[in-house]
Amino acid sequence: MSQGSGSTRLFYLDNLRALAMLAGVLFHAALAYSPMAQPFWPSADVLNHPLFDVFAWASHLFRMPVFFLLAGFFAAMLLHKYGEAVFWRNRLRRIGLPLLLFLPLLTLAMGAVIQFGLFHVQHKPPFLAFVQSMLSQAEPAAMPLSTMHLWFLYHLLFLYLLTWCGRILLNRKMLRWFSELKPNALVLLSIMACVPALYSVSVPFPAPEWIFPALWALWFYGVFFGLGYACFSMPALLAGFSPFRHYYLLLGAASYALYYALLPITLTPQSQPEGWLKLAITVLESCSAVLWTLCALLYARRWLDWDSRALAYLSKVSFWLYIVHLPLLLFVQFLLIDVQMALWVKFVISCGATLALSLLGFHILVAPTALVSILAGNRTHQA
Repeated sequence: MSQGSGSTRLFYLDNLRALAMLAGVLFHAALAYSPMAQPFWPSADVLNHPLFDVFAWASHLFRMPVFFLLAGFFAAMLLHKYGEAVFWRNRLRRIGLPLLLFLPLLTLAMGAVIQFGLFHVQHKPPFLAFVQSMLSQAEPAAMPLSTMHLWFLYHLLFLYLLTWCGRILLNRKMLRWFSELKPNALVLLSIMACVPALYSVSVPFPAPEWIFPALWALWFYGVFFGLGYACFSMPALLAGFSPFRHYYLLLGAASYALYYALLPITLTPQSQPEGWLKLAITVLESCSAVLWTLCALLYARRWLDWDSRALAYLSKVSFWLYIVHLPLLLFVQFLLIDVQMALWVKFVISCGATLALSLLGFHILVAPTALVSILAGNRTHQA
């Protein structure tokens, strides 16, 4: 049955979203023990190991692109099944409302967690030391407005608006040309499209957290949003990609190996590459991001298209986990910084405690309330 019609559940999309959210917790936890992230990560530990860099920057290349690809797929599905009016009501309720509701609360929570770190952490990471020095000034500078890790929701709203504009303005001949591209030509075009956006920012590409929407992020993540939209609108596209998934995986791994070898030792602004080196790193970054994001979807379609109770539960709580995990993780890691313990044990404890606290919060604060219909919607169905 095609993806454009019917009612068969797409279990692999739910399962992929659940695993991608779990990868997000691991990614943020790993940054505390990453040598490269030491200068800027709030809970950077006195202990670190390069393997955390290898994992963190590999997952960074495809983790958020996967979410944007899924968002594009679901956007196309909603528009196809219900039309624009219902689409906007649904997206404003499921994306806009949580952003408005939780951004002020998270701002307060993050401020409280940082204050806790300032007062209770003895071996202060460089970030906390910098904040402390700023606060000790006679007239501390005001913190800039930030969407924090909710930048994903913020930029999604702009991509939805651009999708609406594109449906009105794009020429049908252009859409037909795009739909007739061979799978590998579309992959190459996607990689090339990512290069200008990534070249304009630091490596690895940062989180676009400021209150003004980042044009490079709309461009870069828009490529993946568009791929997801196309995968629903043109059901044969995934079947065309599928025979090449092993090659995409290997080529993405080779690109990442070269990319990682060329990364600077520390991610301070003074160590950022320039010129041809920056271009080479950006091309490799784009290759890995596109190829591994497609691989995540293709391998999920091949191996995760089944009803798993554990993954269904994780998918149900993933939105809440996304919202609350970062302040909880920083709090747990602040508690662990001064503890004499192997960094691998700290990593496991910080991940486990964050998940446990997040899930406990879901069942206390979300499940019994009206929030559950917003943050834990129905399982994905084919439209």
